[in-house]
Amino acid sequence: METINAKMNELLAFNTVEPVYTFGSKAENSFDNIMKRQEELMDELKVLAKAKKTLIGRTIQFPMADSYALYLITGANTKTVQLKWLKWCDAWDDRCGYACRLSRKYAEQTVYGRDRLDEMFSKK
Repeated sequence: METINAKMNELLAFNTVEPVYTFGSKAENSFDNIMKRQEELMDELKVLAKAKKTLIGRTIQFPMADSYALYLITGANTKTVQLKWLKWCDAWDDRCGYACRLSRKYAEQTVYGRDRLDEMFSKK
């Protein structure tokens, strides 16, 4: 869990970074570079969390504008999960704001359902 926590902290730290929106910018804090690193961290967390059989470190998304609002599962108990908003593309979801608690059952259905879809469409 130490690695998962470290990667979650790195991912959440991007919430405080003000990106450079100049098209084609090579700056470390360019919008494109930030999103690329966030996506890498989310992919790494997905692999680690699946290996540990935990929801912590996984993401949940809610439709928002022409994309979706992303939330990181940062804690879980038998009935609920704790979500924290990830500053990725669109804004936060009105139901959750910057952070909220959500039914664990809903989180499991969402996360594991997405895993099953990924498996189904990755088979050849």
